[in-house]
Amino acid sequence: MSNQQQHGDVGLAGIPVSFPAITGAILAGGQSTRMGSDKALLELHGQRMLERVHRTMASLFGSTLLVTNQPERYRFLPCPAVPDQFVGAGSLAGIHAALTHATTEWVFIVACDMPLLSPAVIRYLCSLSEGCEIVVPESSSGLEPLHALYHRSCLPEMAAMLSGSRKRIVELYDLKKTRRVAWHEIAPLPGSDDTFLNLNTPAEFQAVTDALTS
Repeated sequence: MSNQQQHGDVGLAGIPVSFPAITGAILAGGQSTRMGSDKALLELHGQRMLERVHRTMASLFGSTLLVTNQPERYRFLPCPAVPDQFVGAGSLAGIHAALTHATTEWVFIVACDMPLLSPAVIRYLCSLSEGCEIVVPESSSGLEPLHALYHRSCLPEMAAMLSGSRKRIVELYDLKKTRRVAWHEIAPLPGSDDTFLNLNTPAEFQAVTDALTS
């Protein structure tokens, strides 16, 4: 596939502003035990967190999908909902499901509890796909497997891992051609400080709510 086919219009520094040949996938399979309620449905500025995440993804990619085993909860979202094939196997199963159901070769994965996604960071990561099968960024906390780009060619290794006892996503990176994007590459981009933020507790949610209203 040529760059013109895979990418949309080109913006600053030659990086496309959209990626019509990439699917944006949102994982909504967590139990939200620390939050005490379904965090995907919590409202930020009058908009459910899942809707906020979807809005960003839909602005960047040609198609979007939601990975969930409870589709009835999220019928309001204007995109297909697809289930895990390996139920109860964690986030790796969610990525596997996204790649299985996507109609594109590439899928960009995010979690439903990441309300401050940076389009600039996501565009940069997607621009690095040539010669790779995975593009995964590194924040100050380490690798970010749920803010990363995966190719369909990863499916056989994922299925083998899920069929066995290996469920850690990072183990996949040694099996495939992986581009690890260092934090110093990402840090200068707009919104980089918050793009990896995921909300797990009421205190974290309140802190973001307060920041957005201040």
